[in-house]
Amino acid sequence: MLVSSTNMRAGLIAGLLLLAPLADAVAAPARDFGQALQQRLVGGVGTPKTDRDGQDLQILGRFYEGRKLAPLWVVDGHPTPRASALLALLQGADADGLDSRHYGVARIQTLMERGDSPDAQAELEVLLSHGALDFGRDLATGRLEPSEVDTELYMDKREIDGQLLLTKLADNPDPAGVLLPLAPSRPEYARLRTALAQYRALAAAGGWKPVPAVGVSLKPGESDAERLPPLRDRLRVTGELAADAPVPEDPALFDEATVQALKLFQRRHGLEPDGVLGKQTVLALNVPADQRAAQIMMNLERWRWMPRDLGPNYILVNLAAFGLSIFEHDKVVHSARVVVGTTSTRTPVFSRNMSYLEVNPYWHVPAKIVRDEIFPKARKDPSYLAKHDYELLANGTEGAVAVDPATLDWAHMRGLPYRVRQKPGDKNSLGRIKMMFPNEFDIYLHDTPSKGLFNRANRSFSHGCIRVEHPFDVAETILRLTNTTNWDRAKLDAALETGERTIVRLKQPIPIHITYVTAFVEDDGTVDFRSDIYGRDRKLAAAMRASRVKLDAVEAEARTAPASAPQQPANPAPGLNPAPAVSGMGSVTP
Repeated sequence: MLVSSTNMRAGLIAGLLLLAPLADAVAAPARDFGQALQQRLVGGVGTPKTDRDGQDLQILGRFYEGRKLAPLWVVDGHPTPRASALLALLQGADADGLDSRHYGVARIQTLMERGDSPDAQAELEVLLSHGALDFGRDLATGRLEPSEVDTELYMDKREIDGQLLLTKLADNPDPAGVLLPLAPSRPEYARLRTALAQYRALAAAGGWKPVPAVGVSLKPGESDAERLPPLRDRLRVTGELAADAPVPEDPALFDEATVQALKLFQRRHGLEPDGVLGKQTVLALNVPADQRAAQIMMNLERWRWMPRDLGPNYILVNLAAFGLSIFEHDKVVHSARVVVGTTSTRTPVFSRNMSYLEVNPYWHVPAKIVRDEIFPKARKDPSYLAKHDYELLANGTEGAVAVDPATLDWAHMRGLPYRVRQKPGDKNSLGRIKMMFPNEFDIYLHDTPSKGLFNRANRSFSHGCIRVEHPFDVAETILRLTNTTNWDRAKLDAALETGERTIVRLKQPIPIHITYVTAFVEDDGTVDFRSDIYGRDRKLAAAMRASRVKLDAVEAEARTAPASAPQQPANPAPGLNPAPAVSGMGSVTP
């Protein structure tokens, strides 16, 4: 966890006090290993400078105090095989998208080769323990604190017991057996790790040459001698076009094989799969291989932030991919497309438990929409509210009394003395069902009357809530996985037909995890990338740089990754034109 400089100083002082009994010989030159180790533990001299220095000195001090200063990695003046095994692990940290330089590997290697004095051996001992501690924590929980990277990430970073970790390393001759299991065990993480190696290899081999950017889009069947040969070369590198695919007799012709390969590339990158070589597609094609590798690295970090136990059954929403998946024992049993918040009403990242469904819901309209959109219309036409199934309520309580709009003096009304809700029905902006996981953001899953939005590649249109395609199929799956046996699809349909608001409480809650993942790997090994619609890659890149991740490609990816052009919402609230897309924010929990 990132800590302030004040906290680091406080931790360092506490560490010094803890080690005071060991420090009598600090001022004098070290005469033996034990004295040299005391000096290193008190002063931290030679240890890598990290955000956790003060805390780490305390942990290391307690560990070696408990061992009566007995070394773990250096015996009889020589590094042990266990030390060599740990160095190899730290040198391989890059495979997990971490930076081996953070763990002092260069200095460790030098000391292992030439460290023959008591002071050098003590430095090596402390560096190895400190490197193991840092590497283990980074593997287990990530390098960065999510909330400090982005205030829209509401994730509780886990802490691991550093003292216990060092004790396990002391009890196990194989450091890999202790440290490697700390990394996420999920297949998504393992596949991304493999993809990182693939894209690093592509980058090392030269990556791909850019496709010329020309202002005019190239459509199937058209000809372009400048763009089509490099386009085919580009698609061959990442496999969308087979390496042995024949070139047409006219290489300048945008032939069917190239069109289909481009459509596959577009699907893998979250673009409209229309086979047209347009601006956004060219931008995605021309993101270099090392920047794609950096994008994979950032998403490995995101998986390290995730809870280790997502639940036996759970719902996973990927905002960047506009998708929802329901898992039963880690196997996807249902998937759906979703619509998420716009770039100005971004859906946050968090986890909660879904506890009930609501059929034929009311929509309790947020005050801002009432003030800016609904009341101006109602002032001009007092019948406007009734036309669109809006009710005017005296207050926001569940039993609030309805107010007749015809009795109001609209011309002289000031402020917002009333609440507005939309009655259940086909006009309701939440559709016919919503799925509730109570949270402070008033975010939930819900139906929508705007079914056409699900056919868009970019589906960021809501006020923050998550609209779900085929929501009753999603609800049916949730009922089964939560053992809510007193409800089935037939009973849901019957409740829908009544037109009355009906609450369906789940027999047991099901976790739902709202995530933001811009690089992931399909089951068949296909690597998919998504645009950074909310700018969260850019924030993570900046935080990684601030924490001394010296990877220029990380920030370069965030700057140049194709972003969707601003779009007007396709489903304004009924009768409002134009108006922001609506969602269920502001609902009243029963």
